[in-house]
Amino acid sequence: MRNFATFAAFAAGANALVPRDNSCCFSLTASGGASGTVGQLDDGQNRIGGNLPPGQYCIDSNGSITDGSGRGCILTPPTTQFQCDEGASPSPGFSVNSNGQLEYDGSTDFVACETGQDDELNIYTTESSDVSNCQTVQLNADSCSGSGTGTGTSSVPGGAGGGQPSTGLPSSTTPIISPSGPGGGGGGGGESPTPTSPGSEGPGGGGGGESPTPTGPGSEGPGESCSLCETTTVSTTVIVPCSSSEIPVVPIPSGSSTPGVPGGESPGPSQPPGTETPTQPSESPSGPGETLPPSSETPGVPGGSNTPGVPGSEGPGPSQTPSETSPPQSSQTPQPSGQGCPTDLSGDYEFPHLIVPIDSSSPDDAAGTSYNGTVSSTVSTIFNFDIPASDAGRTCSLVFLFPKLEDLETSSFSFSGDGKVTFGAVSTPATQSTTYNNAPSVSQNLGDFTISPGNSYAISTFECPAGQTVGYEISNAGSTNFDFFEDYNPSPLGLYITKC
Repeated sequence: MRNFATFAAFAAGANALVPRDNSCCFSLTASGGASGTVGQLDDGQNRIGGNLPPGQYCIDSNGSITDGSGRGCILTPPTTQFQCDEGASPSPGFSVNSNGQLEYDGSTDFVACETGQDDELNIYTTESSDVSNCQTVQLNADSCSGSGTGTGTSSVPGGAGGGQPSTGLPSSTTPIISPSGPGGGGGGGGESPTPTSPGSEGPGGGGGGESPTPTGPGSEGPGESCSLCETTTVSTTVIVPCSSSEIPVVPIPSGSSTPGVPGGESPGPSQPPGTETPTQPSESPSGPGETLPPSSETPGVPGGSNTPGVPGSEGPGPSQTPSETSPPQSSQTPQPSGQGCPTDLSGDYEFPHLIVPIDSSSPDDAAGTSYNGTVSSTVSTIFNFDIPASDAGRTCSLVFLFPKLEDLETSSFSFSGDGKVTFGAVSTPATQSTTYNNAPSVSQNLGDFTISPGNSYAISTFECPAGQTVGYEISNAGSTNFDFFEDYNPSPLGLYITKC
């Protein structure tokens, strides 16, 4: 595991543009222990070296940075890696000082650490035991001196920082870089990096200004400043390339009855900015595989639970392991729609647009949105999925992907105990105000599973609930303590719905 990240990509359709003032755009070069242009991978990781396409960034008055593809730039836990993810709410606290150096929380020092790929270095705000071969660097902006705030917040997303809930879901708005100062030379599309989702088009170089220094390939000159506009988006379906790693799959036996998906009344999924196909994370997390706009709804705890985190309305189904799968029993479960869909992200899939933990030890506290799924003796987690109306007639499979720690690139997890968990469909989607006491009840028990790293689990197969928002809960069925960062980057980790 090299670092942590969040989820997903979206297709956007502009309905209205709302200008945001006091934004300024720039590109970065590194100096100090390592030097070179700060470029980007297609998935939004910012790196020094490796001849990557130069990254384009805009900073607003809150000290939040968005890249040229409209992705929010965050500090991923636990390593504090600086990267930009579809649908992520950007971390505040950045600024460009009067010397043109990027600061975080008032410090100009960043940490560049080896990735093992083409002499490329990942960028962090702090050094940790999870990274190696690091050196201190400074990041120099080619414009925007005196921009941002410089008041940092927690580097771990998921909490409410700066008065706004941090979500791992994609944003419903796509920032568009437009020149706001005098001068000509617009920023052409050029070779600027594209968002993770296929078909997306990120803007190229910065807006035209008077500076002759190019901000990136294809642009004729960086603007001294640029404004960001927001565009409302229309969700669509995203196709994400499959992971390079292979992990065993726990299939659902054909012919067995499996619980259906709870039908919500909410509209279909919201999708990430700047892409033509949606992903990561209704109004809430990226990735990963998000992309979702922040959701007004938050998952709740199943009502009537008698044990912390475990729905009490129905008894758990048979325990399942990678070697055997017994379908859960339910008097109202529909017949499975033939063979299940892929238990990887090689085709169409949906990632959760809202993730909400609920805690029986704090039954009236609403945790709001989170990047992480958590299962413990007191905590369970509800995941909301938005299913597009265009999926009518298709087959969906709820799958849980649990790769080994060493196969992760931008995610991580902690795991102990016997691995026994219960999956359930909840009666209504969760909201950001969901608590243990007001959480939706579990309408269908999808069974007990014994999970372990290096496996994929097919939880249930059903007809896609087109045009609905549906919720699923993962809770403890034994002595499991499990906390994971939902992420579609290789290797994907977390709960997803695949479609076929």
